[in-house]
Amino acid sequence: MKKIACIALFALLFTNCKKSISDEELKSEKKPVTTNITAKEEKEEKEDCKDIEVEMGSGKECIITNTDLEKAYGNIIKKKEVEETEYFLSAIPSKNESVDVNKKGLISIDYEITSGKKVAITMNYEGGVTEVTLEKINDTIKKSIYHYAD
Repeated sequence: MKKIACIALFALLFTNCKKSISDEELKSEKKPVTTNITAKEEKEEKEDCKDIEVEMGSGKECIITNTDLEKAYGNIIKKKEVEETEYFLSAIPSKNESVDVNKKGLISIDYEITSGKKVAITMNYEGGVTEVTLEKINDTIKKSIYHYAD
């Protein structure tokens, strides 16, 4: 009888200890989890392009959604969409500006800024001209790249 009573007592103590442990586990699980969600969802940039034929040259026009002028300009440099992008200014200037290059046949790069909504970049070569235009139209950017021979 004493053995049964001891076993029952140990069983009760064991289950009571087990129960208190699981209660503590449950309490810790019930604590509210605080997460810092500051990452802004960035929409994917989409580009719809078409080739344009011009007299004595070629061109390409693109409509880019989910971007701004600075990002579109940066992508032209990053993706080397025109030759000699290494001579481009690192950011769009705030006013009209001309950069003398005189390397690799590139004479100069002229930036024409129109009311913060349009940027015209003219690359003057010994054998022609390349024009890059970025224009903000509502929530999109129209990018035009034209290559003209002399």
